Amino acid sequence: MPITTNRTYAKRLRLRLTTVALLLIAFAAPSRAEIIGGAEKLNVLILGDSLALCGFGKRLDERFRNDPQVNSTFTYMACGTNPLSWLKEKPYTSIKAPCGFWSIEPSPDSQKPPREMQDTYGMKQNRAPKPHSVPKLEDLMERVRPDILVIQTGSNLFGLFPDGKTVRRTHHGAALSKYLLPFKEKAIASASTLKKVYWVNPPTSGRVSKEVQDFLFDQTRKQLSPAGTVIDSRTLVAYPYKHMDPDKEHFLGEEMTQWADKVFDLIEDDLSSQPLADLKPLSESHGGPFVARAALPLDAPARAEAVEPVAALRAEAVAPPAEAAPALAVTPMDAHPPAEPPPKETLLVKGRLVFKSRPIPLNELLPYQESLVAYVYDVQKVIKGRYDERQILVMHPAHIALKEQRLKYRMGKGYKLRLDRIEGTLWETAKARDESGQINLQPYIRVEDRKRHPGVGTR
Repeated sequence: MPITTNRTYAKRLRLRLTTVALLLIAFAAPSRAEIIGGAEKLNVLILGDSLALCGFGKRLDERFRNDPQVNSTFTYMACGTNPLSWLKEKPYTSIKAPCGFWSIEPSPDSQKPPREMQDTYGMKQNRAPKPHSVPKLEDLMERVRPDILVIQTGSNLFGLFPDGKTVRRTHHGAALSKYLLPFKEKAIASASTLKKVYWVNPPTSGRVSKEVQDFLFDQTRKQLSPAGTVIDSRTLVAYPYKHMDPDKEHFLGEEMTQWADKVFDLIEDDLSSQPLADLKPLSESHGGPFVARAALPLDAPARAEAVEPVAALRAEAVAPPAEAAPALAVTPMDAHPPAEPPPKETLLVKGRLVFKSRPIPLNELLPYQESLVAYVYDVQKVIKGRYDERQILVMHPAHIALKEQRLKYRMGKGYKLRLDRIEGTLWETAKARDESGQINLQPYIRVEDRKRHPGVGTR
């Protein structure tokens, strides 16, 4: 064979091999976010509490799963959760959801429906759901590597307001920080793949005051800024609900679908405001300016507007005036750590019972399984520790695992009480009723009762 022919053959062979190699690379090693039509396809992670179990989570999952911009959708709904429940933070490290769990994950075979594991009320007659471990964000971030996180949460933080109506701005601002800021830190951690976080605050609740709901929303959008977009669900679905549970908070039916659809539309509209390929991880961009979309009242047209930055979060900040439309997204601010709580110590006091609140009726507690009731004692003697008030507020378990507790405490009788602060325990966000009006008293719980929370045994 002539030399020129050999050289030509070799050149053609190298060209063919190069072409084959490029094709193999293209098909064998797709990127995490697939490129279709010049736009990235996103991995979506959805987390939700008991409201999500009522239909919101399933519907939102369907909308994302059928979106051509989405590569994969992973959805986890766990009853009784708050933001810390999804983290490996104490005392929630191994917490279990006692009142319902539902997961929806992509099937290994893309042609088949997603895999679902559902254990919720109503699936089996006369049987409550079994406890299920709450997945942890740290593990999900590593396994799912989500670009978008949608978390529906907040109604269980109403437990921080036992009387359901009184806001102590400094105290409650610091209390909310303990539940919000650790989640924010995980979302913007250096290893995080998240590019957008959408925080879906609760719809209107009939069991707490508007002041409490305004305060929760206002604090959430300020404390999460600028790492997330906070959606005020009260503007998306009207109260009272047609198919409402006795607790005046949970509901079913077409209004759940309406809520999920409107949340999806807001998110889709926000994502379409810029090329997906331009989205940067929050770990790189969380310190920059943030442009929000406004969530206006139901009868007002949606519009885009920039949110002006504020210098810093003040614990005593109050909700916007009623006539001002609440913002959909957070307001940029400098992040502040939560206020340090006073040192904790176990108290031993002798007290005389002078006031008893009524327990929450069982039908108003469901789907939750634990509740507290507030008692007030005149302090007769401080045997151990330091306590300067004349009265002390003690929260007693009224329900544990749906069983009514026998509270054998008689008015006017003296009791020796070994107490811990309820702050920082699993009981802190439990459903509670406090009719005492003693809003300035720090709530305590008996040491023996603190250990009786079902979640304690799972740590």
